[in-house]
Amino acid sequence: MKRITLLLVFSLLAACATPQIAINPRADFSTVKRVAVLPFGGMKGELAADMLTQSLLAHGADVVERQRLSSVMQEQSLSSSSAFDPATAKQLGKLLGVDALFVGTVAESTPASTYLVSSSNESLVTNIANISGGNVYTEGSVLGLPNTQLLSTTANVSLVSRMVDVETGSILWSASMTYEGFDISSAMAAITDSFIRSLDPIWPSLSRAQ
Repeated sequence: MKRITLLLVFSLLAACATPQIAINPRADFSTVKRVAVLPFGGMKGELAADMLTQSLLAHGADVVERQRLSSVMQEQSLSSSSAFDPATAKQLGKLLGVDALFVGTVAESTPASTYLVSSSNESLVTNIANISGGNVYTEGSVLGLPNTQLLSTTANVSLVSRMVDVETGSILWSASMTYEGFDISSAMAAITDSFIRSLDPIWPSLSRAQ
């Protein structure tokens, strides 16, 4: 039973994909010195934006504090959905002193779940029943239930992000990725770190020590 459970866990922990990246061939990243991260669309959008901000800072980027961004957007009655409008992007750029904006969407955000796994013998799983939500994988038998163990699945997250030039409204860089982690925040952190790593070779302002 333990062998079967471990095989299931290893399968669940596998990352679904590496980032899918698209770069504007006309983009000049050397002019991007300071950036801001807008709230992502979709469930957990604020968390995704916070994770991207943290990853940017970890890689040496100059990022506007998100509370400052929120205050400016409220004062100007601006929404995240209007960031692609060239006039809006330019307005934000001037007000915040930034060269580019990061926008994005949480395409999927599925939390971890706990399952009751039972078998009729030592080598065959015959039943899996969803019993509750949970964030941490635990392995162990259930008292009073022979050949039964608890198994917590991973969380599944899909993010899409874009870097927008505030002067032109053009997309400089775009990325998407799906990842599985022990919980939503750790999965988002893995994705956003992969996103910013893809910018390391092309964006001079990133200076994180390797």
